[in-house]
Amino acid sequence: MSPPTNLRPLLRKTDILLLRLNALLSTPSGIDRTLCTLSYTLTLLHARLSPLLTHRLAALAASIASKASDALLPGETLIATLPAPASIRALSRTTASIKALAGLIADFRIFVRLWGLLGIYAWARSTWASPPADAVLRRITWAQVAVNAAYQFLENGAYLASKGVLVSEGWVGEKGDRRQARWWVWSSRFWAAHVGLEFLRLGYLWRKERRMEEKGVDGEGEKEDKIVREAERELWWRDLVSNAAYGPLTVHWSLEEGCLSESWVGLLGMVAGGVGLRERWKATAAIVQ
Repeated sequence: MSPPTNLRPLLRKTDILLLRLNALLSTPSGIDRTLCTLSYTLTLLHARLSPLLTHRLAALAASIASKASDALLPGETLIATLPAPASIRALSRTTASIKALAGLIADFRIFVRLWGLLGIYAWARSTWASPPADAVLRRITWAQVAVNAAYQFLENGAYLASKGVLVSEGWVGEKGDRRQARWWVWSSRFWAAHVGLEFLRLGYLWRKERRMEEKGVDGEGEKEDKIVREAERELWWRDLVSNAAYGPLTVHWSLEEGCLSESWVGLLGMVAGGVGLRERWKATAAIVQ
């Protein structure tokens, strides 16, 4: 039995949406971009709901105290356990669930990066076999390979120790906790170094592009060459926005006490993840027709 005619456009759009979601979540990069954006969106949402919950609890406590004070004699103290209103209980459960889900996603993303050193090895091997022709870009690439290897090694060690997998003397007890904290911080510092190198690479490419425009190279060439250059410029801007959002986050995690509020962490992470997610989502359009 075929669906009613007036429902067919809606069903068609729903079908395409689900197929594009399946295509998005069928690749490791698509899954990571989706979970990254979702995790930081939940972090931002938790940061906005927590003050609201605190405000409502404080208002409830003040209301109870005000009413009780009229019925108590001087020197009397009231101790009571009262159920919170349903709205406050629902808000409390929602806030806790959002935080738990964000933490679960973040933990999963770290877990699947455990074999990230293999990808970095493949990157280094590819760079060795076919290095960038430009000497500056070649040096930047090798520096990024090095700092990413250090970042991934330190993160793996800290994560496995936090899960009780590493149980040698240096990873347990108070000494182990301090070591874990150091490895987390230093892994973030190497990640921050990667972001800094990305800014250096993007700045160099921008300067190189300006020089080519001054020489009139941009106005010449075939149509295909211009399309390639436009794609490169779009990629440049996408990388710039992504790294501009990741930059403050890497600095935040590179400091033992941090420097950003939960709201800023959620907002910046949502932007950084959203840039990559948007590109991956656009790519699914070509797969699903």
